[in-house]
Amino acid sequence: MQAFPGILGRHYLAIFVLAAATLSYQILITRFFSVMLYYHFAFAAISLAMLGLTRGAMEVYNNPARYTPEKVGVEFARHASWFAISGVGAMVVFLCTPLVIPEQYVAVVLAVTALTFVMPFTESGICITLLLTRLPYSGGGLYASDLAGAALGCLGVIFVLLVVDPVSATLWIGAFAAAAGWLVVRDSGDIRSLRLSGAVAVTLAAAAGMHTGLDVSGKSHLGVFWAKGAEQKGTLFERWNTYSRVRVTAMGEAAPFGWGFARTHDMKIDQKRLDIDADAGTIITRYDGDIDKLSYLKDDVINAAYLVQPATDVAVVGVGGGRDILSALYFGARRIYGIEINPAIFEVLTDKFAEFSGHLDRQPGVSLVNAEARSYINHSSDRYDLVQISLIDTWAATAAGGLTLTENRLYTVEAWGDFYRALKPGGLLSISRWYEPEHHRGELYRLVAIAASALQNKGVSATELPNHVVVVNVDNIVTVITRPDAFTSAQWHDAQARLLSQGFKVLLGPGVAFDAVTSKLLSGKADAAFFASLPENVTPSTDDNPFFFYTARFGEFFSKPVSSLSNNNSAITTTLMLLVLSLCACVYYIIDPFVRLARRMPLATLTPPVTYFCAIGMGFMLIEISQMQRLMVFLGHPVYGLSVVLFTILLFSGIGSVTVGARFPRRAAVIARVAALLVTLVAAGVLTPLLTTWARSEATDIRILLSVLLLAPPAFCMGMMFPLGLSIWRRHSDLLPFFWSANGITSMFASVLGMALSIEFGIARTYALGVGFYVVCAVMIALSRQANLVGGFAARPDREEVGAAAASIAPSIRVELAAASNPA
Repeated sequence: MQAFPGILGRHYLAIFVLAAATLSYQILITRFFSVMLYYHFAFAAISLAMLGLTRGAMEVYNNPARYTPEKVGVEFARHASWFAISGVGAMVVFLCTPLVIPEQYVAVVLAVTALTFVMPFTESGICITLLLTRLPYSGGGLYASDLAGAALGCLGVIFVLLVVDPVSATLWIGAFAAAAGWLVVRDSGDIRSLRLSGAVAVTLAAAAGMHTGLDVSGKSHLGVFWAKGAEQKGTLFERWNTYSRVRVTAMGEAAPFGWGFARTHDMKIDQKRLDIDADAGTIITRYDGDIDKLSYLKDDVINAAYLVQPATDVAVVGVGGGRDILSALYFGARRIYGIEINPAIFEVLTDKFAEFSGHLDRQPGVSLVNAEARSYINHSSDRYDLVQISLIDTWAATAAGGLTLTENRLYTVEAWGDFYRALKPGGLLSISRWYEPEHHRGELYRLVAIAASALQNKGVSATELPNHVVVVNVDNIVTVITRPDAFTSAQWHDAQARLLSQGFKVLLGPGVAFDAVTSKLLSGKADAAFFASLPENVTPSTDDNPFFFYTARFGEFFSKPVSSLSNNNSAITTTLMLLVLSLCACVYYIIDPFVRLARRMPLATLTPPVTYFCAIGMGFMLIEISQMQRLMVFLGHPVYGLSVVLFTILLFSGIGSVTVGARFPRRAAVIARVAALLVTLVAAGVLTPLLTTWARSEATDIRILLSVLLLAPPAFCMGMMFPLGLSIWRRHSDLLPFFWSANGITSMFASVLGMALSIEFGIARTYALGVGFYVVCAVMIALSRQANLVGGFAARPDREEVGAAAASIAPSIRVELAAASNPA
């Protein structure tokens, strides 16, 4: 009989590299889906990654003769090469396929696309499962390498996209994955596998180098040819990062662009279009310094605040193509602060098209700042007469999840409180959004609800609320103007006259009522029962529930046809679809085999470990999702979701895994670890809202440090739990694959459930539920010990009985962005 191979240093390095490659690839898929399909489809990339990893584990279990311990190196190398080949192949096919599909075939095409991208994750799943299940268990070392690699992957892809395009990044990822396979197999004597790995690594590295050179030099190269049903032609400039793809195209001389013009204009001006993820657009206007050529801007309803009262100091949130900066210049503002979160857009205005746009950053009194608005305003001492936020939409999925939009943090009660604190006495906050009188009033109602709540938090009495809010409309645009200081009768009389003479329709104002809903909202008496009685959910969005764009309730997706749901609410159908599919997977991979196993062995033997590993999968994901959502708002930039939050969780989870050795744990040690976990989770849950409120005005480096201090202790303790469970129940080798299966599938389910729960009930409750699952883990350990089942089972199922259950062994790369649900 051949000797069972031990764990070598190359195995740690190989799983580290492959984990980094897998997570980086999944993040890139998120970006491709957001650009070429729609942002809510990007959320499916997480589930695709997890499904693929599970299928890979299934392949290993179903073919024990092929994947023997002696063949770990050879098979790892072969499948690592196929991960690289299939990953690059799927990306190339996706980019080159015209995405113009008849409506009746959309579902079929999406299904084929999903299966195509599952393939590379399946190959990765085989590789990682081989190392984690076919080598002798020696504690949490391999799991720590896995998580450390995933941590590097989520951090590294941020910097990679600053240097190269995503196609080049995909090629480099494939090259490194194949090289990891070569590393494992180099001393095996299998020349065929060694040559395959080497050939794939060298070929992809050469292709990556060539493609990177073409991109840097600006020459033609592989990219997005079709997006959202339209051919991507005439691109003048393109830049990617982890939360957007920015593209500039020419429009030529045409009538001036306007969001809500009160009158038409016959003049011709030269303009360019800047779009984000091939969807949300903004205009770059040629400006030669002649301010009179901008006279058309006074007719756009998004600039109504300047007619309400003059503004000397203005903060423009979301500079885009610079149109709002030009508006401020036209209306005579002396100091203008343009705050733009996206460095790619900032590059467009200050470098690539700076001359075309008139070097706005050099105009007298204009300061352009590359920062997140709330973060900048909170720690700046500047005060403004007007804070303007005009139609800030990106529809670009961040790498933290397809439903996590960068602009979410602007439309909350707490955000408006921050903006109010930045205003001078008598200053205005102007927010412009979409509006259709008959079909789309939800955003208007929610804006008014946010205003009422934020003003009351500022000390405005309920009876005075109508004197602080003005709503103006033209066509499908509505501008909500609020002021912490009440309008006097004279001020409002003059302002209303100017608005009406400009051709704007005044929907709300002191003494001007619109409808029963807005009147109730501004009465200060809109309670939970009132909001529940409305056909749409327009409850004020908060930092705990920052999903401004989703006004449909989850129950409506079962009682109403999908076609009746408008605007962004259709995005939630993706979440519900994934939720149902994930639940079906849980039934197939957990409930069904559990029932069959229960016929052969006592429930007291089977239930504790299965429940334990399910609870870990649920708990880790729910904690991770909720902390990522809360701290992204606090940190003030979507990139921090990867570079700080996810990186910290993965890194310290890996460190925690290392502390669990291969020996059977002592009772005192188990109690200490579980107690430390629950204490740190509760402490983090209590401290997070308190600390984020207290430190919101601190500098970015201080907020990053505080976030790490909040995340590190619970992440360290969560990292111990999976290898701890393996240590407790590892003697029962026939059931260990089933435990892996239960953990992996529940992780997939929790990744979707966590988002749905956050939207419906809030982030804090989602976090509390995650803590509850870890309490379940503690109870299962106690029940197992009380039943004296740790030392051995009363009965052991045969291999066939466990086979069905083990079909979905899931490797330890389960994070919300395809990261580890288990701490492994």
